[in-house]
Amino acid sequence: MTIIKKFDPVEEKSIRLPKKYIVLVVFSFFILTIINIWASNTVVSYGDKFENLSNMSRKLQTENQVLQNQIAKNISLNNVASKSAELGFLKTESIQYIR
Repeated sequence: MTIIKKFDPVEEKSIRLPKKYIVLVVFSFFILTIINIWASNTVVSYGDKFENLSNMSRKLQTENQVLQNQIAKNISLNNVASKSAELGFLKTESIQYIR
């Protein structure tokens, strides 16, 4: 009696991940991509707001400096003396006190 045994080719066992892990990884990448896009848009909008605030700050600082210069000019002694002379105020010769 002859025993004949068929040998099947040896299959190499490859490491295969279950489909649920692959789907989970793809879904995670999708969620991370959406979060990245949202974060980029948020940063851009805040950058635009910051630029507008910086421009307004510079304009207000310039306007403040101009107003301070005008105040300094208007309260100078020469200016006050000339304005008082225009309005008819005179320098007093003697001071009288009332009790």
